[in-house]
Amino acid sequence: MIIDYPLIRRVAEKRIESLKDTLVYSVDNLEQLHYIRGQIKGLESLLQDLKDLQKKQEQLNDKELRDFKGST
Repeated sequence: MIIDYPLIRRVAEKRIESLKDTLVYSVDNLEQLHYIRGQIKGLESLLQDLKDLQKKQEQLNDKELRDFKGST
């Protein structure tokens, strides 16, 4: 299964920016503030997880390539 990390990252980053704009211009009460901050933290956590997964995938790909070259 191929995961398009850059696409997911762009969508999440765009949503974070939108939520930050909402925080600045549209929050009317403390409940909305906490809700939006939670959404932002969740998306930032997702971005970190994607970064970590992409790094692991690259390491696995590099290892498989080295193993393949070593066996030929």
